[in-house]
Formats: sequence, structure tokens, C-alpha cells
Amino acid sequence: MAERLDLNLLLPAGISRRRVMQALGVAGLGASALSAGAGRAVAQDRLLNYFTWSTWGEGPFVEDAKKKAGIDLKPTFYSSSDEMMAKLRGGGTKLYDMIVPVQNYVAPAAKAGLIEPLDPASLPNVKTLFPEFQKQPQWSVDGKLYGVPFVWGANAIAFNRKETGEVDSLDVLFDPKWKGRLAMRDEPEDSLGVGALKLGIKEPYAMGEKELQEVKKLLISQKPLLRAYWKNVADVQNMLASGEVVAAWTFLAVIAPLRKAGVDAGWVWPKEGAIGWSEAITPVKGTKKLKLVQDYANFTLSPEYGEFMARTTRYAPSSKAAVDRLEPALVKDLGIDPKNVSRLTFKAIPKDKARWNEIWNEVKAS
Repeated sequence: MAERLDLNLLLPAGISRRRVMQALGVAGLGASALSAGAGRAVAQDRLLNYFTWSTWGEGPFVEDAKKKAGIDLKPTFYSSSDEMMAKLRGGGTKLYDMIVPVQNYVAPAAKAGLIEPLDPASLPNVKTLFPEFQKQPQWSVDGKLYGVPFVWGANAIAFNRKETGEVDSLDVLFDPKWKGRLAMRDEPEDSLGVGALKLGIKEPYAMGEKELQEVKKLLISQKPLLRAYWKNVADVQNMLASGEVVAAWTFLAVIAPLRKAGVDAGWVWPKEGAIGWSEAITPVKGTKKLKLVQDYANFTLSPEYGEFMARTTRYAPSSKAAVDRLEPALVKDLGIDPKNVSRLTFKAIPKDKARWNEIWNEVKAS
């Protein structure tokens, strides 16, 4: 056994053993505090303030990012693209690191100085995507890339198959047989777009005044048939679940909950066309965590994320490698067929957005 060393023999003159032990204790506490502070700093370095639609910031996606990418997401939600733009302009660029815009808001946000471009080299998972989504023109502005879609789809028709039978046309939303049991979205770019598709207008978002007046006349004639213009997707979902509404222009997200509730809910892109959209991770102007945002953007393009997203939300991933992991019945149910992309009219900012808003307000006030 080693001899026990007498600490007193090592102490400088005038320094007590008690004072040395106190000093050592303080040093130990200081080291612990430094260690804890360093841990918090590391955690903060992996934290992204995420301004997004509610779907992408829900618990399962926050947990998935933490588990698979080591990234902490702190989500804040918006309910419309216009709200997203207004809040970014109102100081949001100092609060958030990234957003999830729809493709038609990329150019306005870039020109307003609200978003940052991505380095294409930071997104190696692009190679796993369907070719149709690897280079979508609306995601680039002045040669700079602001996003690569991780998800895509269409706003189209949800219907109660037990009530309506099979549906393949926009005609169901204008059929007097269903008076008081139809619903449309309270949003000009969707509802005026639907009117344009019904009239066979090839470029809805480039309509001039004459075409806008034709669409207005059609939608005014439709209004007495409607149960509601909906703003919140939960509202139209509840109306379909209760049987108040048998057919609605809406989002795919309503279908899974309706089927779970026992409703024989159908989903169709009508033969006249549907309104297409895609979404991607885009850095907010001035973020100090651009590299981490790019890491997360690349993660959302991965086969793992795409499969998880499809199973969780029933939205279609842009990753072909993700789709290859899904059973054929689910792929068919989700309508995942890039050949169908040509049937979509992708949303664009109308040539005269203010005029569209006026026309829509006139329809609702009629």
C-alpha cells in the first residue's frame, strides 16, 4: 500500500489546508459550469428556428430531425403564403432561419430580400429525386437556387364516395344536385384557378380582364350551391366527416383522417386539371446558420425522410428512392406518378394579384 501523503507539508506558508480545499471546490464547480455551458452552446448550434406550415413542424417531424439528423427544430407556424411574406417583412428575418415556401412565392421573396440562396453542392440527395423535380424553374431566381422540392402534389377534389359515387370532373362542384353540400377554398388563387380550369382556360394565372370576368360569372353562379368557403383545412375536413359536405376542393391531407373516421373518402385530380404545388426548405435572409439549414434541406431530400413523410402525411415525396420503398398500393393511393405532373397547372403569382383579390371579394359579396 502506498504511503498517504501529508498535504500540510506541501502548503505554502500562511495558507491553510481549509483554504486550499475551498479553492479546489470552487475550481471544480467552475469546471462543471463551463462543461454545462459548453453543452448548451453545442445544443444551440444545432437549433434551427423554423417558420413553416403546421404539418412540417408537428411532433413526429421534430423528433425525426433530432433522431436522424441531430438537428433541433423550433417551429413557428403560418397558415398562408401571404402571412409568411407579411411576417418576414415585419421583422421575421431576425427571428427565423428557414421557411417552407410554395414555388410561386420564391421569386417575390427573393426580390424582396427575404431569403438566401442555397449552394447546390450542399444538396447531394438531389440525385435521388425524380428528374422532374431536380431542376424546377420556379425555384431559381436570377441563376440562384432557393430550394429543391421535397414534397409535391395537387389541390383537387375530395368526395364522399357513398354519396356521390365515383367522381372524375369538376362538374361535381357545380352540380345543383348537391346544393348546400359543396365547399370551395376561400383563397383567390385556388378558387379562381378552379373556375378557369372549368372554363378550359389554358393559363389561369395569366388571365386578362375578360377571362377574369368570365370566371367571376361562373363562380357567382356556383355560390348558391355551396355550404361554405373554407379557410382552415380542419373545417372542411369536419364538414366532410359529418356529411354536411359531399364534395370539396381541398388538400390531400383530409383524406387519411376521413378514412380513419370511417368515411369512404375519394380523391381525384379532375380531368380538366388540378392546381399543382411543390415545397422546399429555403434559408431566411441573414441566417447565421446557413450550413445547418442546407444540411436540413438535404436531409428532407433523403429517401428516409421521403418515406417517413409519405407514411405520416400521405403527401408525395419528390424522392424516387423514397417512392421505391413504398408498397405499390400506397403509391397508387397517393397518386405518385411524375407522368401526371403534365396534368397540373402549377400555382403562379397572378399577373395582377390585386385585381384577383378584388374579383374574389366581388364573388363572395354577391
